[in-house]
Amino acid sequence: MGDSLLEQHEGARTQEAASVDIRDLYRRGDPLRFIAAAKDCSTEEVSVLALTQADIKDELERSRAVRRRCLATNETLLANEDMIERLHASEIDRDEIPKVLTALGISIDVQIAAELLHIPGIPGGQPVEEVLPRRLSDKLSLLYVTGVHHQIEPDYQLALGKMSLAAVSELRGLLNSRLPYRRMAEILAVIETTALAIRARAITTISHADYKNAVETTSLRLGSIANDSSDPWPVPAAKLRTRYGYGSWESVLKSAGMRLMSYDQRFSEVDYLEALDRFTEDCINLGIPMNIELYDQWIMAEAAVKNECPSAVEVIRHYGSWDEAIEVVLPRDLESDEEPDSHEFHWGFPFGFEDESLAINEAKSQRATEEWKQAGELIGQLLAKMPWNGFLRVEYDGDEEITTRPYAQGTPSADGVWCEIVSEQYLPTAEWPIDRRYLEKSGWSAPDEEVPNWRKERVPTGEAGHAIVRGLRHGRRCKDANKLRWSTGEFPSGPGPDGGVTIERALEGEVQNLRNAA
Repeated sequence: MGDSLLEQHEGARTQEAASVDIRDLYRRGDPLRFIAAAKDCSTEEVSVLALTQADIKDELERSRAVRRRCLATNETLLANEDMIERLHASEIDRDEIPKVLTALGISIDVQIAAELLHIPGIPGGQPVEEVLPRRLSDKLSLLYVTGVHHQIEPDYQLALGKMSLAAVSELRGLLNSRLPYRRMAEILAVIETTALAIRARAITTISHADYKNAVETTSLRLGSIANDSSDPWPVPAAKLRTRYGYGSWESVLKSAGMRLMSYDQRFSEVDYLEALDRFTEDCINLGIPMNIELYDQWIMAEAAVKNECPSAVEVIRHYGSWDEAIEVVLPRDLESDEEPDSHEFHWGFPFGFEDESLAINEAKSQRATEEWKQAGELIGQLLAKMPWNGFLRVEYDGDEEITTRPYAQGTPSADGVWCEIVSEQYLPTAEWPIDRRYLEKSGWSAPDEEVPNWRKERVPTGEAGHAIVRGLRHGRRCKDANKLRWSTGEFPSGPGPDGGVTIERALEGEVQNLRNAA
């Protein structure tokens, strides 16, 4: 592909020189479609070249540049919103509006402005929600969880001599007064010892995923220790990144004297899935294609409102290809062997129907998504309240003609939840379909001699319920969330109760599902 680009567009220049040019444009945060236009190729070709040529430092540099340029450009768009509205009402092309603003003497980043203006329904800048001010308790949470993750041995004498009264007062006001003094002393000692280790460069970093997992484990050990249950401490990873890092995990680390060691420290598996989920949902709602170019525009719009998302190249690197990334969150409909006669299908959603039919299909899809999400939340709540080494089983009651049906199971522990999805050994593909590629790409380990089912280890409690239902929905092709049922202990025979099964009763062994959950 590189040779054809050179022959057609670069003349006698070498492929290496062409790649360096693209790499420089990529590093400085230029939108992919503008890079493609400059090199006279497609955004897909640009992403492939960036994937092969850009290294870790390039990805971090691009992230910083995109964030900086998008925030500044969004402020300019907001300051000139009335003029932009008038230009848009005059049917001036969105790509031309930034050029008109420049001609009028307004200093603006033309490329980034064009991308932000290309988001459908947004003729002007996007209002940034008011971000709550940084809190001292946020930094204390970061230090404490980092120390726990790195297994810091608390130095109580150091904490007694060095800990500021402001920090002690902050925690005393935040944490429950019933917290034992020894536990409070341990927390303070870990915080101060971790701060010393960071200053000594003994600790230099913690990834977003490691922080998230450590918070899950610590919360299980400590329980709910904050006075306000809606504002937990240690601070959840997502809230810490938004409030203390203004949307950037790198900013979070810098605030405590640490740094990112690689680009992949910024995001967890859930971050990738959530970004793709939100992107595909926006595409469906707006009726726009789910391609690399529009994803690049979408993440710039997110950066403009201080939301950090993986780049298109990071997504491709993570999942192997763009198509496989989209298929993880929006699998193709493999259940119909017949091709539709006169309608195009795009990732399982029909286009070309009458508007009313499309609206009905989208409403059904949205309702199904909400039902699967609710099932994941209910199962997650149950797992969070189960004792360690307790046992939860989820079954899909979707076909009366076969005796073996898809099932999953989860066992919580101090390190998270051990999750399993039934393998082909116990439920052959001939009896029930399986999507091995989805399971592999979603981080499930294939069956082996020791563990005959598909498994995920150390899944954070807050994510385990959703991981299980996604595994059943996409990995074992279960269609209807209402046909799930779950319980703890030995799975009882016969139908479950008609209604009103609370978490407490489910913990005692009763069967729970979407219809009877109370």
